[in-house]
Formats: sequence, structure tokens, C-alpha cells
Amino acid sequence: MPTKITLNPGYAGGVYVLDHGEFYTCLGFDVVLKKAAALATELNSPEHSPVPTERGTMAAYRKYSALVDKARQKNISTGWRSRVDLTADLIGLEGKRVEVIDCYGDRRRFIVGRSTGWIPCHLEIKSRSSSGGEAVWGTPFRSVRVVGGTA
Repeated sequence: MPTKITLNPGYAGGVYVLDHGEFYTCLGFDVVLKKAAALATELNSPEHSPVPTERGTMAAYRKYSALVDKARQKNISTGWRSRVDLTADLIGLEGKRVEVIDCYGDRRRFIVGRSTGWIPCHLEIKSRSSSGGEAVWGTPFRSVRVVGGTA
């Protein structure tokens, strides 16, 4: 848990700035609302989801944080994993090489990977010899095509 959370409404549509001591991360106001709503649905906990009028408030962040903790607890007790950060177009394509045209019109190829943890995301693995990759970006994709077999 970060030691300090501040709001920066003027940066990129508004972000929560999380001070972890040695580094900072940011989480968008809209990302918090969207992800919290999806987690609340998955966890059958709609009363914990922030409402749009709470956008950019600490109340919204606290609700989001409580839902993430609830997801963590469910994972610990049952092994359950959330699907809210997975890219719908890539579910079932893990381990396959794909070619995508992203929402910006850029074409790229990668092997579809998946991160660990209770809220995994899809990863873009550049080659079979890579030991990891970055989180998938540029969604929603305009197209996804399998161009090779498994990794």
C-alpha cells in the first residue's frame, strides 16, 4: 500500500498519484471507476463500487482499494483470479503468436502471455526467448489474427 495518495486532476484526464516511497505510480480516475465497477460485478459486490459522481475523489479510490483487497482475499481462500484486466480479444490465445492492429492503426506481432497474481493482465511477449513482456496496450484492437502456433 502506498504511503501517500494525492490527486492530480490536470494530468491526462486526472490521476491518483501513489507515492510508494522509492517510486511513484499513477492510476487514472476513469480507470479506477471502470475497474472498480468490473470487480464489483465479478465479486457480486455492487454496493462497494464507486459511482460516477465520485470520479476523482478519495472516496472512489478507497472503494476501489477495498474491492482489490476483497479480490485478494478471495484468491487466497479459493484460488480465484479476476478477469477484469484481461483483453477480451486475447482470451484463449495465450501462448499463440498474433498480429494485431491496435486502436491507433499500428500493426504489431507478439506472443500472448498472461501475468501472475489475482488480477492478471495479458502481456506482449516479443519472442520465444523473452523472459517476460509489457502489458498489452492499444485496445480495443481493430483486428487480431493468429499468425503462428504456440510459443
